[in-house]
Amino acid sequence: MKYTREDALKRVREFLVANTRPEETTCEATARLGIFCHGYDRWTLEQLRHLYPWLAKKMPPDTPREDFLKLIVAWDNARQLVHKVSTTCDAHTADHDVCLGFDRFSNQQLKRVFPQLFQPDDEITQW
Repeated sequence: MKYTREDALKRVREFLVANTRPEETTCEATARLGIFCHGYDRWTLEQLRHLYPWLAKKMPPDTPREDFLKLIVAWDNARQLVHKVSTTCDAHTADHDVCLGFDRFSNQQLKRVFPQLFQPDDEITQW
């Protein structure tokens, strides 16, 4: 089957929203489930401090990762509200301040990271 990129992203968003718990960001869900980009789990505390420097300034340097993540989650949830989007990925796509969100993935990468959504012969077109 052929999907436009937007149709494919719609399927991805629906999957992520359905698998994200209340008060959890998409980044937390992907980390918990070990899927897609693996959310916050792909970054060390030092990398998170570098990616979110405006938040790192608010926390003592010896702040545990779990506590720093609470602040990050609050920020990312707020960004979703500001942008009126259903996933953290969409907020990051709009802001480009931490990661590129969905813009980070080519059509082939999207298809590869979600085999439960797409079949081998599916094609995502129209970047």
